Amino acid sequence: MSSVEAVNEAWQPRLARLGLTELRSLLDDEPPDELLPGSWQPLVKDGLGRRERWRWEPPDTSNGAVYLKRYFRTPLKTQLDRILRQSSRRGRGWWEYHLSRFLAEHSVACVQAIAAVDAMTGHLERRSAVLFAEVAGDAFDRVWPKLCIQNAPITGGHNRHAVNRALARFVSSFHQTGYVHRDLYLCHVFADIDPSAQRAPQFALIDLARVFRPRLRRTRWLIKDLAQLDSSARRIGATRTDRFRFLVYYLSLHPSAPRVRWFARRITRKSDWILRRIARKEHRG
Repeated sequence: MSSVEAVNEAWQPRLARLGLTELRSLLDDEPPDELLPGSWQPLVKDGLGRRERWRWEPPDTSNGAVYLKRYFRTPLKTQLDRILRQSSRRGRGWWEYHLSRFLAEHSVACVQAIAAVDAMTGHLERRSAVLFAEVAGDAFDRVWPKLCIQNAPITGGHNRHAVNRALARFVSSFHQTGYVHRDLYLCHVFADIDPSAQRAPQFALIDLARVFRPRLRRTRWLIKDLAQLDSSARRIGATRTDRFRFLVYYLSLHPSAPRVRWFARRITRKSDWILRRIARKEHRG
């Protein structure tokens, strides 16, 4: 069994002060509150599967909270996906750490990875873990509805268009790296938005576990990402005009360009399918 550890150089002294000198301890079954001092809160939601997520507030809160994600007993299907599309030698925790650093180097704001460790047997992931710093703001699909209820200046007129344009350009800059997200709902785009519109909105990607660089049929994967964004935007009240403007900004084309209509038809078709699937799931309870 092989194991690899990686640490963000800027965080290494602080982790040492907090008592985290052996990253491999993060792979243990014990709750992390038995390993490290501070307040630990498990983060539970549907669909986590064989993953654990924790929020850690260390005694030294100068850099905010830290988040721990653990992978264990990874299903074979997920293992094959990682091997074929991401990394055949390292686990999902290491992959998220690598992607975080890569995107930051290419000026795409995302969750900042602090450290990662994995345990591998050949190409199979036994366990892996990754630590992240806290991201400014909150998920876009939570931030925007609250601002609309407050009738904040940022939600109307040219300010609304500016947010739309900034979000489109942010997503475009991510896709220009060659990667796709595969889970690009608005809950995975964190937004730091000034309600008074005195400063430009800031965005950051989170949940990088499924990100990969497609070698074939890249347009198919782009449409999937854009349809996921479109479906979640529809669920928080985005208008048809909002959605069309987003696409125009994203493609940097004239609204009458045939390519815009071509993308719009395919994105809407996929978005409709996603919303029907969500409705069936909610109906079943």
